[in-house]
Amino acid sequence: MRTDAAETRGPGLTPVQRQRAIGSVVAAATGDALGAPYEFHAPVVASEDIGMIGGGVLGWQPGEWTDDTSMAIVVLEAAISASDGHDLRIESAQDHIAREWYSWSLGTPDIGTLTSTVVRRAADLAWADGHYAPRAADFRAAAAGAHEELPANAGNGSLMRTHVAVLPYLLSSDDDVADAIDVVCRLTHVHPDATEACMLWGFAVRHAILTGELDVRRGLSRLDDERRALWIDRIEEAEAGTPVSFRRNGWVVGAFQAAWSAITVVSPIPQGKFDQRDAMVAALDAAARAGYDTDTVACITGALLGAALGPKSVPPEWRRMLFGWPGYEVDELIGLVDQVLEPMLAPAGEEN
Repeated sequence: MRTDAAETRGPGLTPVQRQRAIGSVVAAATGDALGAPYEFHAPVVASEDIGMIGGGVLGWQPGEWTDDTSMAIVVLEAAISASDGHDLRIESAQDHIAREWYSWSLGTPDIGTLTSTVVRRAADLAWADGHYAPRAADFRAAAAGAHEELPANAGNGSLMRTHVAVLPYLLSSDDDVADAIDVVCRLTHVHPDATEACMLWGFAVRHAILTGELDVRRGLSRLDDERRALWIDRIEEAEAGTPVSFRRNGWVVGAFQAAWSAITVVSPIPQGKFDQRDAMVAALDAAARAGYDTDTVACITGALLGAALGPKSVPPEWRRMLFGWPGYEVDELIGLVDQVLEPMLAPAGEEN
């Protein structure tokens, strides 16, 4: 029987739910680093192994995450710095994101095409207004302008960070969750495919953290009838295919479908720590093997599957290897998640 997320709400998050939230961030970073060396390449044939090897077109180190995790880190840090209950919807928190994304963009070797365009235009708007760095308003204006000029561009750059946007709202109303997902997405991406993909994936991540269940249909009620029917078809297509079937995975819908397909391959979730670890490895392997935008497909695969399975589903040798901008390792990622979750943790000895 399906457990409604509302049924899991008690005095706070349980230790198990905390672990699942950590799992979402750690597994996302793992998928990101695993997929990085295969980015921009054709699908990997079955006779070749997938590994945390580093290299690739951009010369990543083994275990090094890319822009996917770096941009998510900024969102987590903005939530921590927010003066009003870790609320990402307040303008100062979004200004923090805008400022730090801009600073990060000046030195990164990897940034999506649409995101790069928005960051550059936002900086131009800020400078024209006498500011040294762009604000959230500049990002929103730049995103709207880019969409007006390139209305068919619906890249996956917002989907790769939507799992962290929901973390401050695990015990909040669905409307609050939806608002947070939307405002973080719209800082760079406003195409309906992007905003809706983020809504569906974000609600699925939250549901997985709260219940341990995988259900990418949880957010369908947030869409209008026509768009809901379209996304049901897209989800069913993903469930009938394999990750390599969705080669346009730089497109947000293709990335969504490839990641859900990778998760579907290992569903239902097995019982037992080692079987769950095998399922995580198999899903991330399938995502990274799909070719092209492999770091993002594997990242969002890990974000959702890790939200159901927790961090120990990631092989310990992979966890130990993880690192990246701004000089963090896995312990720092866990520390960020814990700071976001701290106000929501159940009192000691209480379980939902």
